[in-house]
Amino acid sequence: MSKVKLTQIEPAFASPMMLFQVLDCELLNRQLVEEAQAMRARSPGLTRSNRDGWHSEDEFFGRTEPGCMALRTHILEAVQETTRLLSPHFDFAANRALCQGWINVNPPGAFNAPHDHSGFALSGVYYASVPPEGRSGAIEFLDPRVNANAYTIEGAACFNRKFIINPKPGNLLVFPSYLTHWVQPNGDSTDRVTVAFNIRYLKQSDPVPSMG
Repeated sequence: MSKVKLTQIEPAFASPMMLFQVLDCELLNRQLVEEAQAMRARSPGLTRSNRDGWHSEDEFFGRTEPGCMALRTHILEAVQETTRLLSPHFDFAANRALCQGWINVNPPGAFNAPHDHSGFALSGVYYASVPPEGRSGAIEFLDPRVNANAYTIEGAACFNRKFIINPKPGNLLVFPSYLTHWVQPNGDSTDRVTVAFNIRYLKQSDPVPSMG
């Protein structure tokens, strides 16, 4: 008879990823794609992690287009729920969220190089238009731990060196900003359109820092 009793499992150094689904998102996605393409036609965009793709200015949370405004509400709802799950006693009244967001349009062959979002707590992405499964465009996260993979236990997911999500339209993914990630090349003939964002919290009494 065993003399060892399991009393607790601690998710030490966990990097949780929250995957939400925006319901009845077809109209919203059409609006976002149209709005993104209109913005792209007016602006050369920025060069960040994007390779051969278009990256808008970091002004998504100030946009007034109907699709952008509707998605902003969904993003803030998902971020609040994520915050409650990670910190059940978080005082929302004593804090305010500093938000940064932008639109990505990746035409065929475009991708995003490995990067993270230092200076923020949570990051995320909403998928308005993505290639069908198997056509790539997946988001891949890299293990932030040093030497965690030197020796592994076969079949134990905690030793994986990477984590891949194949998104679907309407998915809203929220994850810790410190995670290095990249977006695989778009292997489809249509554009991949997403909205990415960063969030960090400030005390109500703190001055708002420059986002530049």
